[in-house]
Amino acid sequence: MRREFNILMCISVFLCFLLVATIITVNLKETYSFSETQDTFRPIEPLNYNNNFDVSDFTGSEINTIDIASKQYINGTINVVDSNFKISDALMTKIMNSINSFGAATAFYIVSLDDGMTIAYNVDKQFETASSIKAPYALYLYKEIANGTIDKNKTITYTNSDYKTGTGIIKNSDEGTDYTVEDLIKYSLQESDNIAHNMLHKEFGVSGYNEMLRNLGTKYLYLAPNNIWSFTSARSSALIWQEIYKFSYESQEGINFMNILANGKYNYFKEIIPNKPSASKTGFASKDVIETGIVFDKKNPYIAIAVANKGGSIGAYTEVLKLINYINDIMNEYESYK
Repeated sequence: MRREFNILMCISVFLCFLLVATIITVNLKETYSFSETQDTFRPIEPLNYNNNFDVSDFTGSEINTIDIASKQYINGTINVVDSNFKISDALMTKIMNSINSFGAATAFYIVSLDDGMTIAYNVDKQFETASSIKAPYALYLYKEIANGTIDKNKTITYTNSDYKTGTGIIKNSDEGTDYTVEDLIKYSLQESDNIAHNMLHKEFGVSGYNEMLRNLGTKYLYLAPNNIWSFTSARSSALIWQEIYKFSYESQEGINFMNILANGKYNYFKEIIPNKPSASKTGFASKDVIETGIVFDKKNPYIAIAVANKGGSIGAYTEVLKLINYINDIMNEYESYK
């Protein structure tokens, strides 16, 4: 009797499991397209491009072109250039003690977009770009879209040769899936999708991109045809973000681009200063962590770059968050000074 009872219980549990699994699968298929052959799920809904970010809300009617490339700084110290502003002794001591105790290489850069004041620490030191390279490459593509030389609705087919490990969601798609250029740019920035970046790199190459960098005067960030990653410095990254800022005033595509950058999944500024809008592109590589972008303080929007090598007394990610916090403290003092 007990044996028959146990058999009936097992059958009941199994039937309940099948019922629940069926319900879950039906619900999933209502939201996703399901590939029986590759067991992958893919969102059906198209990407949303709501252009709600209006950069003109954050500064005056004219843009100051700041000669970032030519500014002179002393390496290993915190430099304030083009302003009589002085960081308070207490905050300066706190920052330097933190940098020294960390032990590994760090750099940070602040560029006030309103008046050209800059604050720099190790801005010419070389670091790995990691995924922060996706912002300058996407800038090149969006400028070409604005010029009419690239069709943002052009489709590119995902193939096995495009595959890259790491962040992103295209890796969950079927081979043969078509993506528009605009969607690939958005995935590369908002999801930090390595495959999207690789597909764009393969499709559009590096010649025009590298020419853009030469015209901007960057020392780093150049790409090779066979490598989607590169090296950067805080100064080179700042030159890119100044161009992104200017581009957002020049065309609707510039606003579209800024809006994408303002809504990324990975944004370390939002972790430290969530009350201030920001646009960013982060990166975390084998040797360093980097955050690059613009903080849209109502009174004084500014470029902010923070980077730290791994191997210090704390994690590089934690050190970058500390640097962003110090950047915010500095700019709060600067606003009071002004």
